[in-house]
Amino acid sequence: MLNFALVLLFLGLGTLLCRKVAWLRRSQLPGSLVVGLIALAIFNSSNTARQSDFFFFLKSLPAEFIALVFACFFLQQPSGQRAQPRLEVLAETALLWVSVMGQVVLGLLATVLVIRPLWHFPLAFSSVLEAGFAGGHGTAVAIAPFLEQNGLAGALEYALASATVGLILGTAGGIWLIRLRHRQAAEPSPPEPVSAELQAVLLQLAFIAAAYATGIFYQHIAERELLPRLDARDFKLPLFAYTLLGGFTVRQVLHLLGLEAWLSPAVILLLADFFLEVLIFSGMAVVDVRLVAAGALPLLSLFTLGFLWNLFCHFYLRPKIFPLYYSFELGLINFGMLNGTSATGLMLLKMVDPAFRTPAVRVYAQSTAIIQPFIAGGILTLSTPFIVTVLPAYASLLLYGGLLLAWLVLGLYCGRKLAEFSQKHGGKRHR
Repeated sequence: MLNFALVLLFLGLGTLLCRKVAWLRRSQLPGSLVVGLIALAIFNSSNTARQSDFFFFLKSLPAEFIALVFACFFLQQPSGQRAQPRLEVLAETALLWVSVMGQVVLGLLATVLVIRPLWHFPLAFSSVLEAGFAGGHGTAVAIAPFLEQNGLAGALEYALASATVGLILGTAGGIWLIRLRHRQAAEPSPPEPVSAELQAVLLQLAFIAAAYATGIFYQHIAERELLPRLDARDFKLPLFAYTLLGGFTVRQVLHLLGLEAWLSPAVILLLADFFLEVLIFSGMAVVDVRLVAAGALPLLSLFTLGFLWNLFCHFYLRPKIFPLYYSFELGLINFGMLNGTSATGLMLLKMVDPAFRTPAVRVYAQSTAIIQPFIAGGILTLSTPFIVTVLPAYASLLLYGGLLLAWLVLGLYCGRKLAEFSQKHGGKRHR
């Protein structure tokens, strides 16, 4: 209990620093990341600190808290959202697929042509770019075991470095994009507080606990009954894969019983954010800087390619695939998400559209509901280390390049249709 109290103390300190220190407040970096970097410096400068009970306690947290974050995934999805026109959602979906697949393809090309020949990293290293940039810190922790299984030592350190650099680039780059448009990048207003009674919070915690327990039950069945019968004892999925299924099961049971209204997406999202804060802090604190330094040049090459590709998507592909009057606002959300998290994108949007008067948020939300199970932290993201390891390099490039091309063709088609519709009905095109 004392160790967890120290975690809460660190998180409170991070929140205080981000509120009181002007440049941290403007940067919108999460407090968990700030104190995680402070703890990282302490643990990497003192062997005594690295051998403490608190350090080993922190090392045990990422696997558990990523499982809790995934347990919330299906429970926090709001129902009854107002639908946007299908063509707009499809165009945004295509744009996100193209953007993320571009990160994967560029990571593969860089690894095959340069990184593997010069530094002898496995092809699974290419997954670090998408996992950190489009996925974020949660995905970085989730994919680390798969990267290690496919020959990448120090996977957690590399993935978290990618997520951290992406978050910084997303924030700084997004503000630069706003100023480039000659708009005032105002300091974003604080998020609206979520009010809830204690009983409601406890009820949502019970649903999350049920999802977590169901996930453990599924893991038990899979590892002790199903996999041995399939002669696949060595195949193991992390707990979060099962708690994700557990959350889906709990939601379906509530739906069948007519009790889905008992779910409070706002409260569950708040709890998921808390779990993510603990995850980011503990994950960053235990990073071994020596491993990151050993891969500094390969990582820098991936980060440079990824950031340049995201700029290309924003300036060139976005106006062609989404030529509507709120294209820039939607592009800011996409830019923040592709370099860091959806929260970064929403923070950037609030700088130019504080009241969310454009449909950008609704279009983005409905599109991410389609892509999230697959990419930017979904099943395809987590499968990529295995795919690029098992398949020949050219086959992996053909697979991901084919997905990129297919979604690009669909996106350009949607863009032409949206442009025609906008002109026909006197609407405004992209700005």
